[in-house]
Amino acid sequence: MRKRNFLTQINPLLKIIVCITILFVALLLHDIKAISVLVITLLTLLLVSVRINLKIFAYVAIALLIFMAISTWLRDFHTSVISSLRLIAILLPTPLLASTTSPSDLVRAIQAARLPNFIVLSLMLIWRFLPVIQQEAQRIIEANWLRGVNVARQPRQWFSGLLMPLIFRIVAYADDVTVGLETRGYDPQAPRSNSQPLRWQSKDTIFAVSAAAIMTVVGYLEWVA
Repeated sequence: MRKRNFLTQINPLLKIIVCITILFVALLLHDIKAISVLVITLLTLLLVSVRINLKIFAYVAIALLIFMAISTWLRDFHTSVISSLRLIAILLPTPLLASTTSPSDLVRAIQAARLPNFIVLSLMLIWRFLPVIQQEAQRIIEANWLRGVNVARQPRQWFSGLLMPLIFRIVAYADDVTVGLETRGYDPQAPRSNSQPLRWQSKDTIFAVSAAAIMTVVGYLEWVA
């Protein structure tokens, strides 16, 4: 859930570049101090910028504990901790970007990158489609509850009670989007206008310098110290 804060006002293209950089750096790190600095920074940003669902947070924590237990059993505790921290560093940038960037800002960022219009449309539809799938799945589960079927506790009902209705809803949604684009005269080759083009602000400079400083500290701990 998105809150109005410093991170939501940052240039979305800059946030995308920083997220990609974090993913690349996280894959290269092997020192526990360096990974810890990166993870602590990301967790702090997540807690400050996003309203966290405690139930989902608990599920993720349990999954990480299970992952650590299996990793410790297969290797050793030190390797398990490093692997878990690296996994957290890889996973956290995505919810941070998604929760602090509105769909319109994402479109402007992709357009600023000079990507083809059909790619911009495809990415935008996918971005918007993810919460739609979640909403439709929840409606289907609630409809099954009203019929006395608990899909979560009856795996045999997953295909007929959840997957099939969800597939039909996805197809119907795709048809609605196609009809909507055609009736509005959408042309992927037509030039696009932008009433709110991206502009570099002082906040972007502060964010970029801060991100570079953190990456410098992480790199120093990993390859110099």
